[in-house]
Amino acid sequence: MNKKIALLYGGISREREISIKSGKAVEKALSKLGYNYKVFDPIDGEKFIKEILDYKPDLAFIVLHGKGGEDGTIQSILDFLNIPYTGSDAKTSMICMDKVLTKMYLKELNIPTPEWTFFTEKEEALKYNPDYPVVVKAPNEGSSIGVFIVNNQEEYKKAVEEVFKLDEKVLIEKFIKGRELTVGILDDEIFDIVEVVVEEGFYDYQNKYITGKTKYICPAELPEDIYKSVQNLGFKTYKALNCKGQARIDIILDYKNIPYVLEVNTIPGMTEFSLLPKAAAAKGISFEELVNKIIESGLKKC
Repeated sequence: MNKKIALLYGGISREREISIKSGKAVEKALSKLGYNYKVFDPIDGEKFIKEILDYKPDLAFIVLHGKGGEDGTIQSILDFLNIPYTGSDAKTSMICMDKVLTKMYLKELNIPTPEWTFFTEKEEALKYNPDYPVVVKAPNEGSSIGVFIVNNQEEYKKAVEEVFKLDEKVLIEKFIKGRELTVGILDDEIFDIVEVVVEEGFYDYQNKYITGKTKYICPAELPEDIYKSVQNLGFKTYKALNCKGQARIDIILDYKNIPYVLEVNTIPGMTEFSLLPKAAAAKGISFEELVNKIIESGLKKC
């Protein structure tokens, strides 16, 4: 445990609050595990670079969600500073953070994903008349920020307006009614599937972090062949996008039991509500063990 760990959380994104919650949970685990660590909040770029260079860590443990953390920015900075880090590299992080880019890659790789289109101009997006219902998304936000399920033109226009306040483009995706599943992966280890069951509405920011009314079933109750096919699809996606370390693949299973990849999270949440720790726990892996495995995975890349 003599390795020096730079724990990165906070940051500049709209998910700062969640990042701090995740980071504090990881910090507690590092303390219990006896690691030599220091916390860094890269909200002030120059100060962060100076301090982390002075610290000379063996590894940066990234718990930064959203822009600046999950989009390849921090990974590029750490690459430049020659500091190894947990999780995927800058290129994979950038692709997976942008839901439009992710879907372009999935299409090229023949990985099933709901039909979609996107717009970079608000006027063009507002003129579009989709086949309802559709999901309107801010492609570069996480934690379900800027996600709207819409059923008519009025709702659609309102959602597009909201998304352009958050992002430079809008993703319009066919709404698939089905079971919300997620596959957690750590290198070559595929965790049990978590099914997310929402009492009301959908798995948005409120239902993730505030209402406390969301149920999590792990392992998900699925026929064995379907279970395996969903896990395999998650792992195929992870490998195809060149993910490293921990990641979470979100999948919707329609009522014909056909799975579709919705998105890829390269820095999954590590709070008490988070899905990766739940999936690990179902395999008998404690939170501290999960943190340790993520560190070992990061050090392997050195």
